[in-house]
Amino acid sequence: MKVLFVHNGYESLGIEYLSAALKAAGHEVRLVIDPCLFDEAGFWRVPALARLFSFRAGALRQAEAFRPDFVAFSVFTDTLPWALGMARELKRRTGARTIFGGIHPSSAPEATLSQDCVDFVCLGEGDLALPALLAAPEGPPPAGVWAKRNGAIVKGPPPVPPADLDALPRPDKALFSAAAPVFSCGYLVSSSRGCPHACSYCCNAVYRELHRASGVPCLRRRSPENTAAELAAARDAGANFVHFTDEVFNSGYDWLDRFLPLYAEAAALPFSCFVFPDSRLASYASRLAAAGCFKVQLGVQRFDEGKRADLLGRRAANADIAAAIKALKEAGVYVTCDNILDLPDESEAELAELAAFYADNSPDHNEVFYLRLYPGTPLAGAAGPAKPAPGGLMRPAGYSPLPPRRQRAWASLLTLLPRLPAFSRRFLAARPALFAFGAGLPLRVLSRLLSRPRRDFHTLRFVRLYLRFILAKITGR
Repeated sequence: MKVLFVHNGYESLGIEYLSAALKAAGHEVRLVIDPCLFDEAGFWRVPALARLFSFRAGALRQAEAFRPDFVAFSVFTDTLPWALGMARELKRRTGARTIFGGIHPSSAPEATLSQDCVDFVCLGEGDLALPALLAAPEGPPPAGVWAKRNGAIVKGPPPVPPADLDALPRPDKALFSAAAPVFSCGYLVSSSRGCPHACSYCCNAVYRELHRASGVPCLRRRSPENTAAELAAARDAGANFVHFTDEVFNSGYDWLDRFLPLYAEAAALPFSCFVFPDSRLASYASRLAAAGCFKVQLGVQRFDEGKRADLLGRRAANADIAAAIKALKEAGVYVTCDNILDLPDESEAELAELAAFYADNSPDHNEVFYLRLYPGTPLAGAAGPAKPAPGGLMRPAGYSPLPPRRQRAWASLLTLLPRLPAFSRRFLAARPALFAFGAGLPLRVLSRLLSRPRRDFHTLRFVRLYLRFILAKITGR
């Protein structure tokens, strides 16, 4: 079979694993990128520039020229409209059958499959399901696949994720670098799948329920030896730094005790990762730094510990967060903290406490996000019916967020606080009105660009992606 992945923008490790599984089964696989410049769902939208720098027509021509048998999309809720538009047009042009996978189809399979341009939905991890489907596309759907037959939905057995991650083929890194050389910057890797935590707003809650009947644990980890061997090969192939996509890189300290020395010996590349600010993280700061860690990103989300646990499902103590920030920075590791605004019980008093906390325990950078409710997550279920809100977000009926101008002021303050002189932070943290100019998203993007570490994976990819495709549009190449 000829299988085409159509993707919007950035490298997807999931697609690379699927490509490796399909190639191992004898299928021909290709990737077409639509970079969606200035039209990144949920992040960065400038409609006039998106129209000017649109690559949709070119992406459709590339896809049509491949003459695929199947067209596959990995879909987030935010990217669903884009994926449906591309699938509808490609089905008209090529007659290929379409497969939708990823978190949105896994969360809302019936609604996804009800779309006229969707023929199959893959629920959960597709490493086993997708090759099984392509081996017998006319037969009964395999585990983890739903099909549409004569307008009716035919459900396969519940999904079964791979239990032994070491047995999977290595991700097909050539897929993305062949589509655009920009993806050769840095090496994206994961040593695990799943998450040990149960955050109420996170897609891992969906996957945990989806895979519960399989008996396979939600959190699975590759062996330290297997992970280190991949990264040693990546170094030999020219990789100069690594980014771990693990939901929580420090989810097992016994694993870290075995992996970090292996990594330092086998690969010894600078790396970044996501961590959870638990009670042991601070004590591992020097060990992470010694192995090559130059950046961590950790979730704070809000200041009130009780509300953080009750509403968001995150059980982290402010004292542990403060200790982690201090220890990591002292070890020379760049620290980014994530924060969520527009929570249903948000108050200026709590935001003032959060700003005061950062004035005393300043990371290198603050990321500020606005709450988004996604289907299937506990927080969305508890919130009740959702309604559109300004900016394209979805909020449940009855939310009473702060006025947008005040939210922008707090977002600007939290973003800029690490950039301010230390002696002024306490004073300015209590005066959000001084930041009411509300530059919003452009300010947050500019802050990330100007205050990043040298090898920051996501920022470098963002810059290289935009430069590459903008120049291509200007030069016509």
